[in-house]
Amino acid sequence: MRSRLAALLHGEDGSATVSIAIVFPAAGVLFLALAQAVMVSVARDVALAAAEEGLRTARGHEGTPAQGHAAAADFARHEPVLQSPSVSVSGTTTVSVRVSGRAPSVLPGVHIAVSQAAHGPRERFTTPQ
Repeated sequence: MRSRLAALLHGEDGSATVSIAIVFPAAGVLFLALAQAVMVSVARDVALAAAEEGLRTARGHEGTPAQGHAAAADFARHEPVLQSPSVSVSGTTTVSVRVSGRAPSVLPGVHIAVSQAAHGPRERFTTPQ
């Protein structure tokens, strides 16, 4: 009788199992969301670095938009964290390079697009007046 009374008073049989069943999946999803945020941040950094590399090449005195496109695309392809990169270069006096792609997905069904751009004036020689 005493053990049954103690069980009724305490009533916590199996509560640790239920707590773990609730907390563990929530902690797992939180960890995966953090990992996804890191992957998006790194993919954005790679896209920006590729755009800046293309801009450095395209805005030089002897540079062309085609050379800038090739430099940005080559940089982006060598970094696996930016998936399906695409590059566009535009402008004559002010050069603009945009690099787009996708961040790797850690969470199922999540597809996050990443796009970064770099702009700058084309270098040219001038004569003093």
